[in-house]
Amino acid sequence: MRRSLELLLKGGDEKMGRLESLKETFGFGAKLPSEEEIEKERMRLSMKEEQSIPELRKSKDKWKKLYEEGKDKDKYERRALLRQMNRIEDKIATKDLELAKVDLGIRALDKMDSILSKGKEIFKGEFWNKIEGTLTSEKMMDIMVSENFNEKGVLKKVSDIANISDKHVQDEIDQLPDEEVEAVWGKEIETEELDGILDKKIKDKKKSLEIERF
Repeated sequence: MRRSLELLLKGGDEKMGRLESLKETFGFGAKLPSEEEIEKERMRLSMKEEQSIPELRKSKDKWKKLYEEGKDKDKYERRALLRQMNRIEDKIATKDLELAKVDLGIRALDKMDSILSKGKEIFKGEFWNKIEGTLTSEKMMDIMVSENFNEKGVLKKVSDIANISDKHVQDEIDQLPDEEVEAVWGKEIETEELDGILDKKIKDKKKSLEIERF
C-alpha cells in the first residue's frame, strides 16, 4: 500500500532532500509538462517499479535461505554465511531506497497531473497562457512540495505568482474540496478505529515538534 505524499514529504531537511530527489527523478524540461509527458514519465517509473520488486523478493528469499542453512553449521561456517547475508542486506537496503524514490515519483506525478488538469479548467485561455509563461516545471514542483501537494493551496499560490486576481477564478479555486478536512471526515470511520487514528496523529505531531526543537 502506498504511503501518502504528506507522510513521505514530512520534515524540514528531509522534505527538501525528497524535493531534490523528485527533481532528479523527472526528466522534464523547463516548461510545464503536458499530460502526455506526465503519462510517459509515469509509465517509465511504473515499469522500473515492476522490474525492481521481483529482484527485491529474490534477494530476500536468498537471505532467508542462507539463514536457514546456518542453523546446522558451526560458528566458522556461520561467519562465512553472515558475510554473504550482510552483502545481501546492503543490496536490499539500496533497492528499498530506489523503490521509495520511484513510489514518491509516481505519487507526485499523479498529483501533478490532477493539479494541472484542474488548473487548465480554472485558468482558461489567457490566464493559463500567462501561467505557462511564468512557471517552470521545477518551480511548480517547489510550490507543490511547499503546499504539501494540497491542490487548493497549490492553485492559490500559482494564481498569486502569476498575478491573477480575477474574482471568477478565485471563486472557482475556493470551491475546490478542502483536502485536509476531507482527510479527516471524508469517509465513515468506526468508533473503535478513532483511538488508533488519534495515536498516529499525536505520534506525527510529536515527531514534528522534535524536528522544530532541534
